[in-house]
Amino acid sequence: MRYQANTFALSCLDQWQDKTIYTLAGPVVDSIQHNLLITVGENVPFTNVRELAEWQINAMEQELKSCKLLKKGNIALANGLPAFQAIFAWFPTDGLKVYQEQIFVLAEGCAYTLTATFSKKTRKTLGPQVERMMLSFEPVKSKANTQRVPR
Repeated sequence: MRYQANTFALSCLDQWQDKTIYTLAGPVVDSIQHNLLITVGENVPFTNVRELAEWQINAMEQELKSCKLLKKGNIALANGLPAFQAIFAWFPTDGLKVYQEQIFVLAEGCAYTLTATFSKKTRKTLGPQVERMMLSFEPVKSKANTQRVPR
């Protein structure tokens, strides 16, 4: 199969899957590179966004031992699509405490996780702008920029 993405193409083995993580880079403030990461999981076994979120939250708490869940709950995107939000605090390195906001979306069998990381200060200053950006997320049915095409 021929795999084609935004700026490249390559021959791809049949059993390989696209597991792209999209990264939107923001400013460096308080020694933190602020990013918005968007992961896409296709054909997921979840039937509602809360199940998806609880599974992801549990996995994160198991993987990051210094992780503390501060808030979680149902929300809606700007377009009305149901979503689920979780906010964590954790220490990726000694002396560096970060806050991470995740928004989970489930649409047409695809799971989307939007993740933004902040310092204590930027959670208050940059956080509201980034959250509005995250809430503007809209799943698109077709993969216009990434596709597998027959060779």
